[in-house]
This record gives sequence, structure tokens and C-alpha cells, in this order.
Amino acid sequence: MEPFLKILRERACAETIPVDAALTDALARLSRLLAQLAADLQVEYLGPPVGLGDGRDAFRLAVRAHQEAPGVRTWGVRVCSAQPHAGLRADWDLPVVSRLRKVVVVRALPAFLAGYEAAVAGAGRSGTRSSERLASLVRELGADRAA
Repeated sequence: MEPFLKILRERACAETIPVDAALTDALARLSRLLAQLAADLQVEYLGPPVGLGDGRDAFRLAVRAHQEAPGVRTWGVRVCSAQPHAGLRADWDLPVVSRLRKVVVVRALPAFLAGYEAAVAGAGRSGTRSSERLASLVRELGADRAA
């Protein structure tokens, strides 16, 4: 298992999640990997809420072709505004969310990855190299037990 996946697995299960440079780096690596897989798979998935406090449902993890700049759409996972008027606007990449939200994101990763894998299968994209890599991520992060 790659070291960044080990960090994410351990912290997703931890009672208290230390938010430090190692976690930020692990989230950056996961984000880059998921961007590569998402670009190949091109399956949209709206994941679990990752808002804070009473605004728990205000933000969600989402895989889609996000509007990164005018006329530029990029596949990947982002924390998106889930408000009806926002149209799943991509607000943050995983490594740049606030310290408090990083804890929420890390706790959501197992369910997120298991759900994304199910969405990929439901879209008939199983059996590709990218779907197999996604399945290995689900196993390595213990997300198969979160489904």
C-alpha cells in the first residue's frame, strides 16, 4: 500500500484525526489520482455531505467535469456547494479545505469511494483499468466495509 493511502486509511478510522502536512499531502495525492481515474471513467457521482455543523448538507463531495475556469472543465473530485442555486459549483480541491472540513472529508472517504465505485459499476464502466484501480483504492482504504 502506498504511504499516502496508509495515512488516509489510518486517519479515517481514528477517533481523533491529526490535521497536518502529511494529511494535506495524502489528500493532494488522492485528489490527483481520482482526477486521472475520473477523466478516464467519466461517470458523475454525488457523494456524501461534508458541510460543517448545521450546514452539514450545504457541501458535498462530487466527481464530475467541474468548471475550473471560463471554458475549462476538468474531471475530478471537489467539495461542491450543494445549494440548489449553486449547481454543484466546485468550491475546493481536497487538500485546500479548512482544517475542520479536512476531518469531515477524511471521515467521508470510505463511503465516498464505495459509492463512486458503485456508480461506476452502475454506468457499465466496470472491467476497465481505471475501474480496477478504483476498486483497489476501495479495498486499500477499507471502504469496501463502509458500503
